Amino acid sequence: MISSILTVLYLARDTVHRWFARLSSPVSRILVVYFLTLSALAGLGGYVITLNLVRDELLKRGGDIVVSNVSGNGTNKPVLPSYREISERLNADSYLLSLLGRVEMEQGTSLSVYTYDFSRQNQMLPLLSRSGIPTVLQDPEHPKYKPGPVRVKINGYFIGAFVKNLPAGHPLAHVFSNDAIAVVPPDRLPPQMEERLMSTPLTTLVIRARVLESSLSIDRIERYLRVLYRYEHLSGNIISGAHLLKRLDTVMDKQMQCRLAFCLGITAIVGILLTALAGMEYRQNEYIYTLMKSFGIHPLMLVGAFIIENILIVGASFAAAIASFMYFQRIIVTQVLKLGDYTLTLDEVGPEIMYISYALIMCVIISAIPIFVAANRRIGYVLK
Repeated sequence: MISSILTVLYLARDTVHRWFARLSSPVSRILVVYFLTLSALAGLGGYVITLNLVRDELLKRGGDIVVSNVSGNGTNKPVLPSYREISERLNADSYLLSLLGRVEMEQGTSLSVYTYDFSRQNQMLPLLSRSGIPTVLQDPEHPKYKPGPVRVKINGYFIGAFVKNLPAGHPLAHVFSNDAIAVVPPDRLPPQMEERLMSTPLTTLVIRARVLESSLSIDRIERYLRVLYRYEHLSGNIISGAHLLKRLDTVMDKQMQCRLAFCLGITAIVGILLTALAGMEYRQNEYIYTLMKSFGIHPLMLVGAFIIENILIVGASFAAAIASFMYFQRIIVTQVLKLGDYTLTLDEVGPEIMYISYALIMCVIISAIPIFVAANRRIGYVLK
């Protein structure tokens, strides 16, 4: 036990002595690992940021929304799934608006008037006027009317209404972005509109996926609607950004190839450097190490000393590179990569850190191979 402790202390002292005797050896390893890791993080981080920016822009433009204008069979109003059914089957929010026709505003303009079904009462109430009068909803980015009380003409008479801006990013704002719509609660419909509702042939169904992982989330909604329309004998178009999401999925698939390319490059460069330096330093002290083996020291202790040395140097350099990237990433992203004011969290850059760490561990293992071969040479072959 005491001899093992003394051997470990000697190997540690020998390692520190070699570092100070040949300072270029540890410094070269530190600098190569540091700058290669920093460059890989900058490149892969820029790739991740670009994908996030594209994804955010798609979501901003309604990439997670599927819109379908449905016509009933004959003159009957189409019967579509309730809010709860779509929520449970598709993990999505839904809005269903039935077209009743058009109404005139007191300013002389006209707009479409809709109502909704009772299963979606809770989600529609926050958008409407508390008094229950018709509500004119408009996109806040394309307002046509000043928010506040107005009058609309229904069945030849002007009645009170209220103009409200939809919340930013609301699904209905994407659907009716170029026009305002009037919404009348189903329990406040005039008699003539109730009759029209029973036979209205057109209903707009808006479905928004709660979690958008890939284009498969939108494809799942579209398949559900196609099967539903076929069995219910309904006709309707389906509008979504699935084709754009599929292109994004293709780009994301290329991300794995970029990661592998960076990791292979790091493995090749760092592996060659560590192997060459470790082999050179072992040969310079091979006579002493062989004498230690002759006194009963196991060769694996010698190999382990070089592995631990490289782990300490590579680990410290790797940690320093990650800390530098996270601290200076705003400068790298805005000034070098020109990707705007966007920063990454450790969770977002986690896969890149994981792959690079695997590559560096592989480099340390590869560098120990020639040491393992040399440490297992016959004692007499070296001391002859």
